[in-house]
Amino acid sequence: MDVVTRCAACGDGELVPFADLGTIPVFCGVHWASRDEALASPLGRMALSYCPSCAYVRNVEFEPALLHYDTTMDTNLHHSPAFQSFSAELVKHLVDRYPLRGATVLDIGCGQGEFLRELCHVAGARGIGYDAMYAGAEGLDPSGAEFHSGHAPLDETTPAFDFVTSRHWFEHIDDPYEFLQALRRLAGDRPVRGYIEVPDACYDMATAGWEVIYPHVSYFDAYSLRRIVERAGWRVEDTGPLFQGMFRFVEFSANVSGPPASTAPLPGAEAVSRQLEAIRGFAARHFAERDKWRTLIADRIAAGDHPVLWGAGSRGVQFLHLADPDGKLAAVVDVNARKWGRFLPVTGHEVTAPATLAGLGTRTVIITNPAYRGEIGESLRALGVDAELLVA
Repeated sequence: MDVVTRCAACGDGELVPFADLGTIPVFCGVHWASRDEALASPLGRMALSYCPSCAYVRNVEFEPALLHYDTTMDTNLHHSPAFQSFSAELVKHLVDRYPLRGATVLDIGCGQGEFLRELCHVAGARGIGYDAMYAGAEGLDPSGAEFHSGHAPLDETTPAFDFVTSRHWFEHIDDPYEFLQALRRLAGDRPVRGYIEVPDACYDMATAGWEVIYPHVSYFDAYSLRRIVERAGWRVEDTGPLFQGMFRFVEFSANVSGPPASTAPLPGAEAVSRQLEAIRGFAARHFAERDKWRTLIADRIAAGDHPVLWGAGSRGVQFLHLADPDGKLAAVVDVNARKWGRFLPVTGHEVTAPATLAGLGTRTVIITNPAYRGEIGESLRALGVDAELLVA
C-alpha cells in the first residue's frame, strides 16, 4: 500500500499524524444475513493525519482494495422524516438559485435516486444518476431521471451535463482532487455549475467522531473544501454548514460570468485555526467518549435497565464497535425495513423494528445523531415507551 503523505486539498502541506484509532469496521453500510457473516466482517486500519496549511484530514492507512460498493449496501437516509424535509428544502434552494429547467443534471453517488428524482421533478430537468449501490430499475424513470447501477465513468462516455451534484460520496474517493479535475475537464468551455455535500469535519473532529468511519477517506472542513475545489479549476459560489452543523456544502461553477451566487465571505485562516484546535483534542476526546459510553451501558444494565441503540447507520455501527463490542445492549432498532432481521458488521448486533421496544422495559434509548432526536422522541411516545433519550 502506498501511504499518502501530501495534502489532497491544497497540494502543498505534508500530512501530520494525530490520531491512531486502531482497526474499525470496513463495511459500515452492509447488513449481513447471519450473525456469523457479520462477525467475520473485515476490519481496516484508521490512522488520521492532517495538513497544517489547510486542516484537511485523511486516513493515511486507507486501502481501496478492502472496500467495494454494490447493491448489498444500504446507506439510505430518506427513511427519516427529518432528512426528507432537509432534502426537499435543498431541492427548492437549488431550483430557486440556478437555471435548472431543461438542464441536464449529473448525480454522482445518487444512492437510491430520491434526491435526483425530486430535483428533476421540481426543476423540470433531465437527470443522470450513477451509484454502485443503486438497487432500483435501471434506465429512464418517470421523473425525468435515468439511473445506472455502477460508478460514474467520468470519461468521453459521460453525457454532457449542465449541473453536477454529489452528496456524501466525495469523502469516499481515494483521489478527490483528480475527481474534481475530471469533472472540470468534462465541463470544457460550457457553463457548468455544481453542488457537493460532505460530512463536516468541523463537527466530526470536535465531537466523539462516530462518523469517522473507514469508507470516509477524507474529512473536509470549511477551508479545505474550498481549497480543493478552487485548486481543481472551479469557482466557489457558496459554502456553509447544514443539518445542524453535521454536513457541509460547496456550490461551484466554471465558465460562468457575473458575481458569485452568494455575497457571504468565503472561509479563510480563521476556519483553519478553528479546525486545527479541534484536531489537537480529537484523539483524547474520542477515546474518552468510548470509555464513557462503555461505562454508562454497563452501569445501566447493572441497575436493571435494558438500554438500546436507535439507528443502525454508519454512526451506529461505529458506536457499537467502540462502545458495545460485546453486544450488551438489549436491542438495536432502525426505521429502515431493509435492515430488519439482519446483522451489523464486526459486532453482530441484530437490527429490529422500532416496535421491538414496546414491552422491552428499556429506560434508556441511545442515539448517535442529534438531528433525529425530535422524530425518535415522537416515535417512542407513540410506542408507549417511557425512556430517557441520550445523544452520544
